[in-house]
Amino acid sequence: MTADTPFAATLLEHSASAYAAEAAAIVAEPSGEAFQAWQQHLTQRVFELAAAVAHAEPALFVARVRWSRKAFQARGRDTGLLVQSLEALGEVLDRQLPPAAGHMPQDTVAAALEVLRTPDEGPADAGLDPAREEDRLALTFLNLVLEGHVAEALSRITQAATTLPVERLYLEVLIPAQREIGSLWQLGDLSIPEEHLVTTTTERAMAILAHRAPRAPANGRTVLIAGVAGNAHALALRAAADLFELAGWRALLLGTDVPAEELPAAIAFFGADLLVLSAVLSTQLRQVEDSIAAVRRQCGPEVRILVGGGAFDEVPGLWRRLGADGYAATLGDATRVGGELVGLGLP
Repeated sequence: MTADTPFAATLLEHSASAYAAEAAAIVAEPSGEAFQAWQQHLTQRVFELAAAVAHAEPALFVARVRWSRKAFQARGRDTGLLVQSLEALGEVLDRQLPPAAGHMPQDTVAAALEVLRTPDEGPADAGLDPAREEDRLALTFLNLVLEGHVAEALSRITQAATTLPVERLYLEVLIPAQREIGSLWQLGDLSIPEEHLVTTTTERAMAILAHRAPRAPANGRTVLIAGVAGNAHALALRAAADLFELAGWRALLLGTDVPAEELPAAIAFFGADLLVLSAVLSTQLRQVEDSIAAVRRQCGPEVRILVGGGAFDEVPGLWRRLGADGYAATLGDATRVGGELVGLGLP
């Protein structure tokens, strides 16, 4: 990281709306609905650019732009408009950023443009496969919920628990079903009420499974699980808390959008051995760093910190730079890595 990146990242954050408006005016007439849509789109891109610059990791921004291309393709929109919007943003940054901001913002936008201009030959997401038992159950669950047969959907899941371990139902049925819902939303084939119905039904299924499932003997360890400030995705946190509890931990779910400054007091009050922090977007990485720093200042190194979530997927080892003790690449890894961090299973 160079000396100018913190300054550039701060400037981008503070000026995101203004830079986005100027770029949107290049793409669309300032008085129309298209201008407002592009301003909103580009404001988010500038925040994501700021996060990439702050951590000197252009791959964070490139990944978000690549996802935007997928979303455009799924909805049948012209991806050439994405190229035009980033070109416009690059023009604005060239004009507006002072020399002290360095070249990383423009270089990062240029890297994203190079990706957009390259034909996308990557494989399409396979989604759920009806040939697999767990995927068939996930598809059945989704179809029943979306048809309004919630009670039957819950019954199918609880019946499956008589032959399949709860951990497997979480990791190979319910979580993949939720990912499928995300894909359907991206394709524009799902309404917000339908997505909410599936999510709330999944939460109900988890509550039933977790209540009925056998638990490992208590290991005497306490884990706190939280989404950092800005992270409103609760389902994976709920699943992680349940899986830790089934593995013998005292698992305390603090929920989403937890301020960094509140974490040390919670750790001290509950005597936590492990803190699990989740961040979904790259724009939440600063909150992860702030949270870890607050815990280290007030709780010392004794409390181990495990991080996970989509924000870490594109840059291997980023979690180390933020000060975490470990990283769970998948939900299924969390209890294993968490146990290793606190010495469970070691002689």
